[in-house]
Amino acid sequence: MFELFVSPEAIPAGTHLITVGYIFQLIISLGIVIGLIYFSAKYLFPKLQLPSHGQAIQILDRVGIEPQVTAYIISAYDKSYLIAVSNKGVTVLDKLESGS
Repeated sequence: MFELFVSPEAIPAGTHLITVGYIFQLIISLGIVIGLIYFSAKYLFPKLQLPSHGQAIQILDRVGIEPQVTAYIISAYDKSYLIAVSNKGVTVLDKLESGS
């Protein structure tokens, strides 16, 4: 269909070689990108993730005080703490009795 609109003299000689070279370069580049994604997913991302269900620290209760301030009761190694978390930092308000 392409030959109907363009005469053979208008197509430079060796155009098919440029296309094959371009496709080969594209396949090699795609393989490198897929290899980098695989390497990142297998080796780098698991090291960046924090454990989601830790055994050492548990959140016992959470109360929103203001839009950007939240109070938590956390338990860590059989000790309980009341902490306040805001966008400016974390403050330990009180150490609670172990039965709390």
